[in-house]
Amino acid sequence: MYKIMIVEDDEVIARTIKQHLETWNYEIMIIEDFEHVLDVFMKYQPHLILLDITLPYYNGYYWCQQIRNKS
Repeated sequence: MYKIMIVEDDEVIARTIKQHLETWNYEIMIIEDFEHVLDVFMKYQPHLILLDITLPYYNGYYWCQQIRNKS
């Protein structure tokens, strides 16, 4: 089963995406702690990340770079 991590600060958007992807039997995790995205990524080990650009604390470009350094 493929694991997908959603990094989206708008809860309505994140939940909507999650509901749609679950109909295709994907395992979905929604990030809730936007200060520790990399820690959650390392623990969850998703196959795909849906990453918003405008996030609290650090933007999506920052988190993309941090994740790419580890993956």
